[in-house]
Amino acid sequence: MVSQLTRVTNFSEAEVKQWYHLFLKDCPEGVLSEERFVTFFCNFYKRGDYEKKKALATQIFRTFDRDGSGSVDFREFLCGMSALLRGTTAQRLRWAFNMYDLDRNGSLSRDELLNVLKLMYELQLTRRFEPEDAEEIRRAESHLETMTEQIFQALDEDRDGQLQMREFVEGFKRNPSLLRLNSVDIGT
Repeated sequence: MVSQLTRVTNFSEAEVKQWYHLFLKDCPEGVLSEERFVTFFCNFYKRGDYEKKKALATQIFRTFDRDGSGSVDFREFLCGMSALLRGTTAQRLRWAFNMYDLDRNGSLSRDELLNVLKLMYELQLTRRFEPEDAEEIRRAESHLETMTEQIFQALDEDRDGQLQMREFVEGFKRNPSLLRLNSVDIGT
């Protein structure tokens, strides 16, 4: 198993073994449940609206859960971590695309992209601002629709209102400045 995982990830054998030890420490049954992941995520991000944090955590979990089983096994976990931590730009972009693809139909609509961006942006802002700065958060979030439109204008080659994986990955690689519009980390 270890040698197979080193071939499909960007981790060495020693790192795979270390990740496995940590994974089993937190998930002794060998799988990570959605409920456990959401609880961990929401406890880690103390500020912000619980339902919005839960929605984002659920979407991140679904991105790790590639087989749709409702739980993440070690292979799924390690492959996701590899893409996020050591992946090429294209691997990180594919991971981000899968996170934005809420209905898992292989394409992104403006609404899908905007919904996840809003969740991520609010989470970032609540880490920087106090709860009483809600107006500042709302003002900052108002730019997300414009940002989403800019992304679609630049990446939607066939102008069908949907971004396919290839358009998303190749478009962001051609337009790296779009990756951090107004300092919003879009997950890459």
